[in-house]
Amino acid sequence: MARKTKTVRKRAAKPAKRKSAAPKKPDALDAFIAAAARALELPAQKAWLPAIKANLRVTLQHARTVGAFKLPDTAETAPVFKA
Repeated sequence: MARKTKTVRKRAAKPAKRKSAAPKKPDALDAFIAAAARALELPAQKAWLPAIKANLRVTLQHARTVGAFKLPDTAETAPVFKA
């Protein structure tokens, strides 16, 4: 007697359920700018924030460059001029 075989259909893989994205952690520069503006009582319009952030990023990069420059222990201090 011949056996009948069942055709098994493969189910399409279900897309994995997306977990709700965790709230994005605010950027440290954004938090610093907001805190500094509050502390100094400066108005910081939203339209200005990208420019403020870009300038702050450049300033911090310059500070890193200056800070990384090693001076010998024998280096003399800069003179102080008084008027």
